[in-house]
Amino acid sequence: MYKNRSWHHALLALAPMLALFLSLLLLAQPRPALASEDGANASAEAAGQRARFAQEFCGESAQNVTQYKEKLAKILVEASQFDTRWQMGWRRGDSDAIQMRSLQLNAPSEFAARVKANCERIKWQADNSLRARPPK
Repeated sequence: MYKNRSWHHALLALAPMLALFLSLLLLAQPRPALASEDGANASAEAAGQRARFAQEFCGESAQNVTQYKEKLAKILVEASQFDTRWQMGWRRGDSDAIQMRSLQLNAPSEFAARVKANCERIKWQADNSLRARPPK
């Protein structure tokens, strides 16, 4: 009988801490809409950076990049800051371009290998980002 009481008292003593822990877990759950918005904004920024590289090193025309941006904006409807984030990515691509130009001067074979690999990857990523996705 005493064993049951001590177990019962221990459980009662832990109950407030367990309740607090559970409530903190519930608060820590990401809100799907916010997570979706953040993800879409991040995708827009990454796409801008990749588009900058593709235009500079992969032979993509400014017109193709503009068309890609317009198509992607229609897909990333959750992005609250699509144009701003795209521009941030594009500007980040400027520093990538400077590094690549330096590599082109100092290690042409390494430059060629990186451009080839990056252009293939960027094309795949761009095509993949424009694929229709089933609704969640």
